[in-house]
Order: sequence, then C-alpha cells, then structure tokens
Amino acid sequence: MAWGWTAGLVPYRDYFDNHAPLFHLATAPLLAALGERADILFYMRAAMLPLFAVVLFCTYLVVARVYSRRIALWSVVLLSLFPSFFLKSLEYRTDNLWNTLWIVALLLVISGPPTVRRWFLAGLVLGCALAVSLKTILLVVTLAGAGIITRFVIRGRTRFALPAVAAACGFVIVPAVVGGYFIAIGAWSNLVYCVFTFNALLEKIRPEAWLERSLWPFAVAGIVLLARRYRHADPRRLYCAVAFALFAVTLVAFWILVSPRDMLPIMPLGVMFVVAAVDRFDDRVVICSVAAAVLAASLFYYANRFQNRTKEFVTMMNQVLRLTRPGEPVMDLKGETIYRQRPFYFIFELITHELMEKGLLADRVPESVVAAHCYVAQRDSGMWPPRARQFLRENFLDLGRLRAAGQWLQPDGTFSIAVPGRYVVLNEARQAAGKLDGGPYNGPRDLGAGAHRFDPSVTGERLAVLWAPAFERGFSPFQLKDIDFVRYRGRHSRSRRFR
Repeated sequence: MAWGWTAGLVPYRDYFDNHAPLFHLATAPLLAALGERADILFYMRAAMLPLFAVVLFCTYLVVARVYSRRIALWSVVLLSLFPSFFLKSLEYRTDNLWNTLWIVALLLVISGPPTVRRWFLAGLVLGCALAVSLKTILLVVTLAGAGIITRFVIRGRTRFALPAVAAACGFVIVPAVVGGYFIAIGAWSNLVYCVFTFNALLEKIRPEAWLERSLWPFAVAGIVLLARRYRHADPRRLYCAVAFALFAVTLVAFWILVSPRDMLPIMPLGVMFVVAAVDRFDDRVVICSVAAAVLAASLFYYANRFQNRTKEFVTMMNQVLRLTRPGEPVMDLKGETIYRQRPFYFIFELITHELMEKGLLADRVPESVVAAHCYVAQRDSGMWPPRARQFLRENFLDLGRLRAAGQWLQPDGTFSIAVPGRYVVLNEARQAAGKLDGGPYNGPRDLGAGAHRFDPSVTGERLAVLWAPAFERGFSPFQLKDIDFVRYRGRHSRSRRFR
C-alpha cells in the first residue's frame, strides 16, 4: 500500500486495501527514500520503534496521573515485556499508529478537567486515528461512553458540553481532508467500497454475531452497576476502569474478526490495574520482579528464541527484483512482492476466501493474469483459491520463491501456453535444439495462447518451456533459486517519484 503511493498509483482504485489510508500515506516517504531493496521490511519495521516508545511513555504518564510514578514504572516494564504487546507493536501494521494515537488521546482526556483546547486536541488525534483505522469508532464509543457512565454514577457537576463540541470539531478535520482528497482525484467511490462496503460484507461471514450484539446492552448494564459500586473511587481510575471494560465488550460484540492486535489499546490499562492491585502488598517489588522474569521468558518462547527467520522473505524479495522489472505485474497473495502491481484486484486472506466460498466474490485470477500479461507469480500455497491454484500450477513453473509462466513438455513434445509472450525451450543445461511448431527453433519465440509442439533433436531429455525474460535473467526450472540475502542494487533501485 505504501509503495503504491510512491509509484503514482491511486489507492483503492488501482489496488485493493480494506484499511483507511493514513498509515500507508505517512510511511510512503520513507519507502520512497529507501528505494527498491530486498531488506525493506527491516527498515519499515524500524519505523515502528518510535511509536512503541511513544506508547510506553504515554502509558507511564497515564498511570502516573491515575495512580503513582512507582506503579507507572512497573506498568511500563511489564507492558514492554508482555509477548502480545511487544511482538504486535513491532510489526509494520496500521494498528501501531492507531494504538499510538489512542494512548495520546486518552492522556489528553484524563490530564485534567475538561477544557476546550485539550479536548479539541484529543478530537483531532482521534480523527487522525479514524483515518488510520475504522476501529477508532470503538475508541470513540469507549471514551464517550466511559465519560457518560462515570459522570452518571458519581453525579459530577463538571460541564462537558463546550469541550465535547470542541472535540467533535477536531475529530472531523482529518477525515474531511482525506475524504476531500479522494473526491478530488476521483477515487472516493473506490475508497467507500474498500473501507466500508467490503468490510460490511464481513457480516455475511458470521451471521451468528447477532448473539454477541444482543448481549451487549446487558454487558453495559453490568458495567454501570459495577461503576456505581465503586462510585467513591478516584474519578480518573473509575473512568479508566469503565473504558477498559467498555472497549472489551464492544470489541467482542461488534468486531467480526478479533485478534491480539485489536486488544492493543487496553493492554496498558490492563497492566496498570494488575500492578495497582499488586502494589498493595508489602513484597510488591518481588512479585513484580518475578512477573517481569516470567514475561521475559514467555517473550523469548513466543518469539521463537529470537531466531532470525527473515531469510525466506528476503530471498523472495531478491528474486522479485532479479526476475522482474518495474511495470511488470506479479500475481501474489496480498502484496508480499511489494514493488510490483497485482493483476487481480482482491487480496487473498481469510475474508476473501470466506466471501469466495459463499459466492459473493468470483475467482477471476486466470482471466486477470492473462489480460495483464502477467508472467510471474508467487509460489504455490494453500492460500490460493482452488481455481487460481489449479491455473497457476498448470501454466507456471517453480523457480524457488516465485514461479514464471511455462510448462514441462509432455513425452510427445506437446505443451500449451496460457499467457501469450516470448518463450524459450530448455533442457537441463541450456536451450534445447529441435523444431518448434514445425519450424527450426533458434531461440526465444513469440508464442500465442493454445497448444504447441516441440520436436527435440536429442530424445530422452526432460524439457521445459519458460518465459524468455526469466531465462535471460538467470532463472531456470532445472535450477531452483534459493538466494541468500544480498542487498539488491541495480538500474531500477529507486521507486518512482513520490506524490
């Protein structure tokens, strides 16, 4: 998605994504500056480190305001070692910017009595979060709902009307700018389809979701009753507790696919309450130290002992940059090849598979590959839909992490071409000798779609027909490529102009 911005493509119109655009737009300049390189993911993940640091720092400030600096310090230590938080916070994902903006907004809200300026800033930050992820709606419900419940149970007299209006004004600014931009470039309908309409199709995947939603009012009522029981507690503590519970029940009730990434916003609050409970004991330091050690051991385990397991990705990216040139499409699952446009619009993940199985989306991969003259595809995987998988297996040859258009010749020398283009006939050592379609074979030949025949000069050899540029660039199905990490540099090592 970030690469599309650097290549001058229009998100949602030229390539698919079901996330809001701000995260990819914000990180696109870094990608443009780094250029096309096989180890790009290292640098893009490194950009998540400042966000990780901001979340920890804001967590410290939030907990220090709600409890104390001692509890805040231990909360940060334990949170930073919590496996789900640590591992998910360092992935290159929209959730990390989303979570960072959330904790900043929460800090602004609880830092003192409501003021127009501070709540306007909080609304502005949440508006940025909405432009990053639609899950921000859950955050807005959480913050507003927690405020209403807290004020109801403690019967406070603080005036919220004017600050709330200021927050609403701040909230709409960034989404309005983003929406205006896509309207101006003629891609508003595409954005609406990908970010709203497509995600709404999730309802058809889980028709049983009505059960969780029917229970949501009862869960909220339970939260209100518990809040009334602790109405004499510190208002900020009560507010954070209600926000924690309200976010959890709303996420489970209204979000179709819940993952650990979705829980990132309430992890700081959860750790805060655990540490606050432990702080009542005299041996709190020992308990927290043991907890930190256990979390560190768990992190070591869940992170696969911190082994470097990036070779497969880097190897694939090396092959992408060697096997293809800018402008040549690559059929991958969901954009893993980064620098090449996909010929098929929809990405293949759980949602798309479910929609295809229910007949709501059609598997048009074969037609798209042929129409785009796509000669390279990602290797075989169970993530391909059945029709696409069969087509690619029959008409592409394995070259390692990628495949190129071609076929193994039948014993009688016949083969078929699915994607018209330039092809070569190979044996294990070099180009084969013989006759192609009745005429002498002297090298790469333009072949149309359909059946062909090759009569070799030497019989008994295993032969293959392969997209000619793949052979010219050093690839052969007889010698599968498993290239170790080497930083790619070449004539096309820079992304096109960023805009």
